[in-house]
Amino acid sequence: MKEIYIEYDNIELTLTGNYTKGDASNYSYPGSDSCFDCHQVLCGGQDIINILEQNIIEDLELLAIDKIEEI
Repeated sequence: MKEIYIEYDNIELTLTGNYTKGDASNYSYPGSDSCFDCHQVLCGGQDIINILEQNIIEDLELLAIDKIEEI
């Protein structure tokens, strides 16, 4: 379980979820993308994942992957 701090639309959020690093591609294998499966979205200590639309959660997961992989 990873905990990531991000800013989305000028709001500080804490995401909790599972991160899986993608595989590199080569001639005979196309590779795979990294994945972050979000379980909680905390805003001010409150879990707000149930009130977010799916496309927002997917955006947050992509931001989490970017933040993890820039470290």
